[in-house]
Amino acid sequence: MYMKIKDNLSLIFGISIPILMVIFVALSIYLPQMLVKPQYDFLYLMGNNNCYTGGNNIRIYSVQNGKIVKNVQDGAAQACITGRMLDLKIFLYDIKANQSKEVSFNDIENLNLDSSLQSPDGFEVVQGNNDGGVFPFYFYSGSDYDSRYIKGHSVSKKLNIQQEGSYYYNFIFLGWVKK
Repeated sequence: MYMKIKDNLSLIFGISIPILMVIFVALSIYLPQMLVKPQYDFLYLMGNNNCYTGGNNIRIYSVQNGKIVKNVQDGAAQACITGRMLDLKIFLYDIKANQSKEVSFNDIENLNLDSSLQSPDGFEVVQGNNDGGVFPFYFYSGSDYDSRYIKGHSVSKKLNIQQEGSYYYNFIFLGWVKK
């Protein structure tokens, strides 16, 4: 039997609405990810960037006037900084390759940096969280504190941050590499 489209218009309409909704939702999720891409690499530290001596908190590395600076002090502060620098690692994150590589201070001291939390193209690096999930999956969702994401323009993408052990609390964003 051959069915005529005209006779079954309501059936075709009823079946096509859910299919079109699925297509619309898929496009609204995946199209922004394909079209909107972050453009700026960034620097970050893993480890403890602080030294506490004589009641003072000294940051070993910081960004000042668009350049990374190694803060050097005299006496006891210098001993603290030298000891901490052994555990502190600097990484350059290549946003296009979605990977990070360890670099030395000498490799990056001439880079121009923007230390604001948001990149010039409107993205920021954020920490994952533990939203708890939806019941009944609430108890089975794990925390995502160790992960970092780049977020902006209604898009979020997980970053391949170089980590050793559980250093989620020691991730220190330094700045965006200016082009």
